[in-house]
Amino acid sequence: MLLVRLYRVEDKEVMVMDGTKSFMPETGAIRLLASRKSGVGADRVIVYCGKQNKQGFRAFTAEGQETELTAEDCLLLSRQQADIEIRLTDYFVGRMRQADEEKLAAAC
Repeated sequence: MLLVRLYRVEDKEVMVMDGTKSFMPETGAIRLLASRKSGVGADRVIVYCGKQNKQGFRAFTAEGQETELTAEDCLLLSRQQADIEIRLTDYFVGRMRQADEEKLAAAC
């Protein structure tokens, strides 16, 4: 099971997850996770990628495009209490992995 947190910031929903616990999601997995139709739904996804990365976090749009962290992202990450805690089943995490694999296979 994978734990993600969903925050409401003004009129946007931002999901925060730890990419060091299960796997590091890429474009396909982020797009599936952020989808309001087939995933959990979010406008933005922030992934913790560990201390070995100089920034420690990666930010994505709902379409799976990686972007720079914004000042609002940093402010959100400094919060201590989650608005909503979501537990993703192993089945859904498997679907996220498959979405990334399909994206990589299509790129080759």
